[in-house]
Amino acid sequence: MSESTAPSEDAAAYIAQVRAEIEADAERRRRQEPEIQRREREIERVWIDVAPPGAAGEQGELLLDRADRLSMIDVDAPLGAKPGVRQVKGTIRKAVYWYLRYVTDQVNALTNVLVRLVRRMDERLGAVEAAVGTGSLDLLIDPVAEAGPTVADAVAAAVPAAGTVFVGAARSGVLVAPIHARGQAVHGVDRDPVSILPGVRDGLDLRSGDPVEQLASSEPGSLIGVVLAGFVEDLGPTAVSSLLGDVRRALADGGVAVVVTGDPADRNAVERDLRAGRGLAPATWAHLLERAGFDVEITPVDNDPRIGSIVVGRLG
Repeated sequence: MSESTAPSEDAAAYIAQVRAEIEADAERRRRQEPEIQRREREIERVWIDVAPPGAAGEQGELLLDRADRLSMIDVDAPLGAKPGVRQVKGTIRKAVYWYLRYVTDQVNALTNVLVRLVRRMDERLGAVEAAVGTGSLDLLIDPVAEAGPTVADAVAAAVPAAGTVFVGAARSGVLVAPIHARGQAVHGVDRDPVSILPGVRDGLDLRSGDPVEQLASSEPGSLIGVVLAGFVEDLGPTAVSSLLGDVRRALADGGVAVVVTGDPADRNAVERDLRAGRGLAPATWAHLLERAGFDVEITPVDNDPRIGSIVVGRLG
């Protein structure tokens, strides 16, 4: 790698230059030593198996990067280190190399084109989502306010007292606290890692992540209660229908789903405009829960500025 001197007026450009030189040197070594490429692919495969969701960045881009890295087929099979065996394997590899190289060059070319096509489709889908306004509202409006203690008490009373409870979105843990206080296994998930810090400091099991993805990855029948709040006010009917499928799958027999949501009809002018088409009224949630196989009741809640009732759906 060539030596460079950082220009004092542009440290960012210098850093980018050094990174480019390191990557170029790494790529040169990969071409010269096939074993490096092989080891990288082995590490990549292990990482795919053990990496938690979002550990290395946005999941969509991460999957595309993995597909790109794993798309190349290498015909230089390892020879091993045992005397004699190594020579025999080397002779076999040389004998079939020309044929395998001819085949793999075609396969590699095809997979390269396919990965590029998928990336292009991802870019176009992102552009469509941005154009129709299906992206995040984080930069345009504050998140939905956290429910108060009276709502939390009503939720805790609705959830069975034995078994594991999932709360999304958890925020600071107001909805988690009364369930935790009675000694029950409960954890909350929220997209905002900062919002969960007060609850974490109080000893609550609060985790940073996407509540939808976390719920979808739950073991079937592993939960006795699922509490949905906050983020559900930014979902449309199709997303809610898919979410309820995950809720039903994750709940054990006798499990309870509780929906904590304000009524879109009560929104102020700004929320009505920016959340147009997002969020459902409690009565609509009750209707969808019934269609998903739940026995439903709408329970009134007092003394909360936003939440006038919670929707409780019971299985079995």
